Amino acid sequence: MEIGIDIEQNERFKTLTQTCKKRTFTENELSYAKKTINEHERLCAMWCVKEATIKAFSNTKISYKEIETCVDENGKPFVVKNETVLNELKKLGMSEIKISLSHTKDYSTAICLIY
Repeated sequence: MEIGIDIEQNERFKTLTQTCKKRTFTENELSYAKKTINEHERLCAMWCVKEATIKAFSNTKISYKEIETCVDENGKPFVVKNETVLNELKKLGMSEIKISLSHTKDYSTAICLIY
């Protein structure tokens, strides 16, 4: 089992350039965040998922954009198991990846568990 966690200040994500957003987040993530009142809070929370996931994978060269956060029909967040994520899980001899995230007006946080 591997675990990673991250916390960030939401304020930092108010001034992200479009170039930075497109380099870091998938189109699905950007579209989802844009539909919300506080887009920067959603982006920050998804950034935390990316950081927590990278920490859980530890010795990997996975990029931020290859880690995509989505929500299921009940609003539960999950990391998309794309080819890159599946390959990294396989290297660790694991098959599951679970996340939990939260945000307030000031901070966002996420935790990632790989098993």
